[in-house]
Amino acid sequence: MGRIDPMYQFSLDAYNQLFNQSIDKSTHHSKLEDRILALNDYHTYAVYKFTCRALFEHHKLLFSFQTCAKIMEAAGKLDMEEYTFFLKGGVVMDRETQMDNPVDKWLDDASWDNITELDKLTNFHGIANSFEQYARDWHLWYTSAAPEDAMLPGEWGNSCNELQKMLIVRSLRKDRVAFCATSFIINNLGAKFVEPPVLDMTAVVEDSSCKTPLIFVLSAGVDPTSGLVQLADEVGMKNRFSALSLGQGQAPLATKLIKEGVKEGNWVYLANCHLSLSWMPHLDKLVEQLQSEEPHPDFRLWLSSNPTKGFPISILQAGLKMTTEPPKGLRANMKRLYGLVSERTFSRCKKPEKYKKLLFTLCFFHSVLIERRKFLQLGWNIPYDFNDSDFEVSENLLNMYLDEYEETPWDALKYLIAGVNYGGHVTETWIVVSCTLTSTTSSTRTCSTCPSTN
Repeated sequence: MGRIDPMYQFSLDAYNQLFNQSIDKSTHHSKLEDRILALNDYHTYAVYKFTCRALFEHHKLLFSFQTCAKIMEAAGKLDMEEYTFFLKGGVVMDRETQMDNPVDKWLDDASWDNITELDKLTNFHGIANSFEQYARDWHLWYTSAAPEDAMLPGEWGNSCNELQKMLIVRSLRKDRVAFCATSFIINNLGAKFVEPPVLDMTAVVEDSSCKTPLIFVLSAGVDPTSGLVQLADEVGMKNRFSALSLGQGQAPLATKLIKEGVKEGNWVYLANCHLSLSWMPHLDKLVEQLQSEEPHPDFRLWLSSNPTKGFPISILQAGLKMTTEPPKGLRANMKRLYGLVSERTFSRCKKPEKYKKLLFTLCFFHSVLIERRKFLQLGWNIPYDFNDSDFEVSENLLNMYLDEYEETPWDALKYLIAGVNYGGHVTETWIVVSCTLTSTTSSTRTCSTCPSTN
């Protein structure tokens, strides 16, 4: 996995520790067969959660599919010849012997190459000829919005299993492969393996020890600092929490904070390690010393860094890694935003009924803005970096205006939140208007269900 991203480093020791936890926490049964089945199920999902915590969003489905394929391969349920074709596709070595494309008006050469090579597999003999026999049906299937759900032409609709249908989709409609892979994982492993859990910082702390570095792998739009400060407050470590942004001249202070934290049981957060790569070998030695020393049990070393090849591999293997990338999907994004709101913050407003509805609206509004990025230029002409700070400032404005005004100043809230706070990021007038309209629509739909809202 290190070839995919330099921060994807895992060790056998970490896996052994996770396996021991699975033995302790999985359901116990008197029958050996039931016990093994329960342990396998629990440990498979534990590995998935542990690994997904360290992966970027666009790699999580790939990991789930790889896990599913390996489990099916071990159980003898996977045709390896077909699976290899799914991974690599078809490459025509001798075009002189290749069958002519009978539907070249709508099927490109690359797709036809895949079909003619697919025809050479045992279970697909005759599929190339079927394009001449069922040309109209294949065209209807090819142009359908969701071909993975449509019936295949001719006898192929009844003769293909799920993987074989994926091969046809992969050959003709690569844009739908991710949807096929998702369904394949759900049908063979379960829906929970395509719904990565939202990062739970409390659970991460419980899984860690004083000798385990906790590493945030940074991405645009999310800053873990505020969440970490909130966590320290919740667990009673606020007065023993030290944060330092690394850079030129900060190395001696960082070393001092770590040594003090080891003795006194402090939490030490060293942000932006990628800005101090020359100091990373020294940090590697300090982390190595933790393994031979006996640090205070409350000590935790938190680190953050952009993906970089200069980050020590030994620290990545010894630590617990967490990506800070916003999750995919409105629901996952909203769950993460609710996680940023502490119980104290949630209950501080004097008008809780209005506040709870408007907080939902704000979470929905922020999530929509984040989700529009995946549509590239169809979502935003420029990939604006809306981040957690925008949400936190907006939440504070919401709470303040609800407390200070008897009648809720809707126009002022919409202008400050959508037009100023979020709209301040953008440089195009129409985008500001879009933000304001989205905010207006969301708040109107949410608050219209509240009879007591003024």
